[in-house]
Amino acid sequence: MCEGLPHACACSRRWNHWLDLWLGACRQRTSRRTPCAVGQGCCFSRRSIARPVDRRKGHKRNIRRLYRPDVVETLSPADAFELVIVPVKHYALVQTLKEVVPLVGAAEFLLLTQNWRGTSDIDPILPRTRYIYGDAKAGGTFSGGTLLAALKAIDLGSPEGEPSPLARKFEGLFASAGIKTRLHSDMLHYLWIQYAITGGLWAALMQAGNINAMLNDREATSAALRAVCECLEVVKRRGVDLSRYAETKPFLTNSALRKRVNIWMTCWMFRHDEYTKRCSAHAFGDPVEVKTFYDDLIATGPDLGVSMPAMESYADAIRQFAE
Repeated sequence: MCEGLPHACACSRRWNHWLDLWLGACRQRTSRRTPCAVGQGCCFSRRSIARPVDRRKGHKRNIRRLYRPDVVETLSPADAFELVIVPVKHYALVQTLKEVVPLVGAAEFLLLTQNWRGTSDIDPILPRTRYIYGDAKAGGTFSGGTLLAALKAIDLGSPEGEPSPLARKFEGLFASAGIKTRLHSDMLHYLWIQYAITGGLWAALMQAGNINAMLNDREATSAALRAVCECLEVVKRRGVDLSRYAETKPFLTNSALRKRVNIWMTCWMFRHDEYTKRCSAHAFGDPVEVKTFYDDLIATGPDLGVSMPAMESYADAIRQFAE
């Protein structure tokens, strides 16, 4: 999720009416509770401290900042919002849109979330011309009332085909905040790739119990890479050309040497790269999300003729984590 994205003040200079719906995206200890008018209940702090790792060009890498979100408690079409960002967990997206869309008039949407089941549940609520998908290279978690976050870039694309004018509008929005943006054709294919990689690694992490236990066990790390390979095979059977996506290459190499190097690099990043550590820090924060990823992947694989022994071996760990 993108709780730490410091975009509101930078972008408000370009568009006067826009809204970032933090529906279910924030789970933090706060000094003041402000219920959302729509979506899941959330806690907001009028004075939140953020410590992001900021990888935007020209910005300090490590900062500590007091962040004052501008929170609204009611929505109305009369507010005339032009753009709405919805950073919710993907399993809550449909219900959120059912509640939000009637309240924001003709606003256009960025769905900053994951996807595995296509858009058939979304399209009756919101026409495809009014929304795009996004995947933020950002993340973090709250510790002692402080948001430990990381910010790098964002990927954007239309539900189908080439980037639409709306995607390019959002590209300009993030560019105005100095955030690197990459536009995709076939955005759902890209999201499925991310889903497969995340789902495989999360399952292995649940089995190990914590990140250090997984990294200190070479077999556990190898099994995690095998699990990701199985999940990527599911995506391939869906008709996605994996060779178009550079992030799949570390998992799909046939070279034993490259596999050992990839394992070493994975361990190094999770141990020493602050951006990687913070982006993965929320893995234990939402059992529903982790189980949804796992169930989706493990259900789709057999339907497409994909054997998934590594993923299946994590079933008990996922069940126990979700209980």
